[in-house]
Amino acid sequence: MTNIFTTPIFYANGEPHLGHAYSGILADIFHRYSLLANSESCLITGTDEHGLKITQAASKSCTEVEDFVDRKSASFAELWSALKIDPDVFIRTTDRFHAQFVEKVWKKLRDKGDIYLGNYQGQYCIGCEQFYNKRDLVDEKYCAIHKTEVQSFEEETYLFRLSRYREQLLEFYTSNQDFIIPTFTQDYVVKQLKEEPLEDLSVSRINHKWGISVPGDENHTIYVWIDALFSYLSAIQKAGYNPDQLKKTTHILGKDILKFHAIYWPAFLLALELPLPKHLIVHGWWKVEGHKISKSIPETVVHPKAFQTELSNDGLRYALIKQKPLFRDGDLVQDSLKHVINADLVNNFANLVKRNNTLILKQLSGEIVGITDLDIECRQIVTEAEVKLDKVINGYQTFDILIVSQLLNQILTELNRFFHERSPWLINKGLTREHVSSTCFVVANVVREIAILYSPIIPSLSESILNELGDNRSASLERGCPLLRDISIKKVQSHFTRV
Repeated sequence: MTNIFTTPIFYANGEPHLGHAYSGILADIFHRYSLLANSESCLITGTDEHGLKITQAASKSCTEVEDFVDRKSASFAELWSALKIDPDVFIRTTDRFHAQFVEKVWKKLRDKGDIYLGNYQGQYCIGCEQFYNKRDLVDEKYCAIHKTEVQSFEEETYLFRLSRYREQLLEFYTSNQDFIIPTFTQDYVVKQLKEEPLEDLSVSRINHKWGISVPGDENHTIYVWIDALFSYLSAIQKAGYNPDQLKKTTHILGKDILKFHAIYWPAFLLALELPLPKHLIVHGWWKVEGHKISKSIPETVVHPKAFQTELSNDGLRYALIKQKPLFRDGDLVQDSLKHVINADLVNNFANLVKRNNTLILKQLSGEIVGITDLDIECRQIVTEAEVKLDKVINGYQTFDILIVSQLLNQILTELNRFFHERSPWLINKGLTREHVSSTCFVVANVVREIAILYSPIIPSLSESILNELGDNRSASLERGCPLLRDISIKKVQSHFTRV
């Protein structure tokens, strides 16, 4: 079966920011690794384009709502293109295909008795477009995300019998203890399910016309819990797969939308007797001056294109995954991002490649072939690299891309030390040709493997290095093949410039 990776379906009430880019980059890295490991893979993203905040934002900008969402959706598509992220499906909740799919879902849930008409009373945050219980609020009246005071609200609504699925959810989590990564996040969800009441969920809004109408009741529109969440499944079907493909689907999401994906989404799928996803990868936030990057807090908004222009595409991708653990929050400091890019990608990687390849081209006529008898130092650096490269693969498989970047950088540090101690540039000052050839041969081959395993994270830099090494095949792990191969270099270039 095909591995499917999804970003959140981003809310199209404003321009994309660096937090959106971070989710997209993570999903793209896992998708690229899946392809690298010779697996079929599909990347899904899209925009959530219905709801009160959308109509308010369109009205504020004096724009027809249809034109407004077209522009905002296009801005997300442009972001992915700028970041060289190429989704297989870009779903929009205003697509007619999606609307028809959601209508069918609603009818199935209604016919099963899982949706009923009632009233809902609670504390409502306009920024979240969500009802909260007082226990979920700061001082029982402030939204924990937007820091704004909520409003007491009561209205007629259709409700989903979420309470019916509490025990099934607990059974699922007991049987699938790696469903949510990291595990401490799953522990938190299970604790919530065990200790807090699971109330039925409001799944419609009355007299809000911008949305998918409830079948048979034009006064209500289907709310985001069903509309946006089921865009994952409508996108899977749009890609040509059947719902069973959910079993191979990994959702990448921020911790602020954990409850929707960890409780509501599985409950809907259980109600429809559909398979549940394989994993939820829940990442932490990038913060600006201690605040989560959020469109509702304008002073925190960081535009990714500005960072990409300053840092380069590969530089931005690398710095965002190297500067903080995936599952923790981190403070966004541009100077720190620049430092890690220059230290790791320029000094440790690109400079080593240029120095080694220049020696091969100038002193060894660009060719190193047929070396089979390596000295002890060369064999040792290769053996040590192979051990760490296997750990890198395990890091990808467990979604720990911080350890991936750390291990690859460690190998490069050791390779630089080896290169310096062997000093192959002293070929005209007493070193044998065999010493120089074996040194450059080992460095080039270990660099090749590093470039292959770096390719999901820094695709352009990796491709540039592999091409220079005469590696015309598509980057692939090819596990089981010998690490050491003949080297052929025609031209040497600078692969990455200081930022």
